[in-house]
Amino acid sequence: GYQLEAEVARGGMGVIYQARDLAMNRTVAVKLLQDRFPVESPGAKRFVEEAQITGQLQHPGIPPIYQVGKLADGRPYLAMKLIKGQTLDALLKANTPFNKLAVFEAVAQAVGYAHAHGVIHRDLKPANIMVGAFGEVQVMDWGLAKLLAPNAGRQADVDAPIHTPPATTFHDPRAGSGGSETQDGSMLGTPAYMAPEQAAGEIDKMDQRTDVFGLGGVLCALFTGQPPYVGQSVQAIGLAAVRGQTDEAFARLDASGAEPNVIALCKRCLAFEPGDRPADGNAVAVEVARLRAEAEERARQAEI
Repeated sequence: GYQLEAEVARGGMGVIYQARDLAMNRTVAVKLLQDRFPVESPGAKRFVEEAQITGQLQHPGIPPIYQVGKLADGRPYLAMKLIKGQTLDALLKANTPFNKLAVFEAVAQAVGYAHAHGVIHRDLKPANIMVGAFGEVQVMDWGLAKLLAPNAGRQADVDAPIHTPPATTFHDPRAGSGGSETQDGSMLGTPAYMAPEQAAGEIDKMDQRTDVFGLGGVLCALFTGQPPYVGQSVQAIGLAAVRGQTDEAFARLDASGAEPNVIALCKRCLAFEPGDRPADGNAVAVEVARLRAEAEERARQAEI
């Protein structure tokens, strides 16, 4: 039912094509599992689980899934909304001017919505954020998403927003199956943006605040041009992530010229201890909205 056109992007597991939906006569994105993965592999299973989890997240900042199916050779595919724009990573590399805090607030709102429904992304980074031609912001690639147990990580959320939407009942495609779930001690994600507990494979410690660290990493990249951890090799970066070595990133933030309150928020998000970070994506979004409002008020006063 889809006519594949140009390749749009390629990741670790999938390849995305622009395609024509023949039934609806519209342009969509079709993501295919790369043919180097056997159809019965954990990678193929995780690919389908991504679609099943993402399809339940209905938010303007998360691309809707239209259909999941299999090709003739058994490889899974998913059809989804095609975002015409650039990744945040590409915008930063091209030094394209845009409202960084507005984009970041939209990302935090989308992540906060997922958190309110017990879903964490676990791979937040500029390359997984699309900024559309009309300013729409989409958090992409939920292939490492994890559905938390009810109220996970909420016991100590004294700073959680009061108006967090109630979580709906989500189906966990990984429930009762150990096939493709993360195992203790394994590192899945992008080390340069990874929280220490995730880098160490401590899955019992991962909750919404693990994503908050990733949000801090995105904010760090927005204002310094680099992720929290940089190094000569993946191993060196991974070790820095396990140890939570953010001193160099904090020095870059201090020299970035960003608003002091924005720098302070970024540092809180990048705290080594999960309990020292904001409660979830919604808490981050609320704080960013406040900072933006204060900045606009200062600009108005200066104009007056």
